[in-house]
Amino acid sequence: MHPVAFQWGPLVIRWYGVMMAITVLATAAMALRMGPRLGVPAREIDRLILPFVLFAFVGARLGYVLSHPAEFISPVEILRIYHGGLTSHGAIAGGFATLWWASRRRGLPLWSLADATVWAVPLGNIFVRFGNFMNGELYGDVTALPWAVTFPGVPGPRHPLQIYEMILAGVILALTVPLVARRRFPGQVFWSVVVLTSVGRILLDLLRSEDRVFGVVTLGQIPAAFLIVVGLSFLFRSHREQRPGA
Repeated sequence: MHPVAFQWGPLVIRWYGVMMAITVLATAAMALRMGPRLGVPAREIDRLILPFVLFAFVGARLGYVLSHPAEFISPVEILRIYHGGLTSHGAIAGGFATLWWASRRRGLPLWSLADATVWAVPLGNIFVRFGNFMNGELYGDVTALPWAVTFPGVPGPRHPLQIYEMILAGVILALTVPLVARRRFPGQVFWSVVVLTSVGRILLDLLRSEDRVFGVVTLGQIPAAFLIVVGLSFLFRSHREQRPGA
């Protein structure tokens, strides 16, 4: 593994950046395809792509800064994107803030917008996690399993958690894409994806003991648990309201 995908003189193209670009393109393609099926015109999706990406990136960066304050001595370092990293939950928050803004400003249905664009979550976990794998980061605990990976500069073969998350994201896509055709209420697709992803995050983080903040809990598990509670509450309440005579 190597973080650089291509280098020509001073021009350096890194795998992480390539995977981020592919995530944006794949998410845009999925949203443009799913939007009209969910009651959101393709032209509205097209207008939303740029601000969605920008706010998701800003949210991802701020999420990392807030969860790792000791790494930033001065506010200027926040702008140095090569220092530190990004967080998936921050990206979700930033992206959702964009959807809320668009729904208020343009009179679009918020939860249908969320259903059309939520594919950024599993697609990001497929492509961006590959970039993390090539960077040799976000690995799990030491293991003797036959598929363990030895990362450069890291002692012992490790659980390739990046690969686990990629596989999980593929399964989530397989389960939730068909849900679009039989959606019973707006928001069902969004919260189904978010809840399944959050459950996977909590389980996989059990293999990341070096990142625990207290007991067996990691920083990533805390927002994941919050999203599970909110998502299940939304899904159960909406299902109940759909029952005849409710």
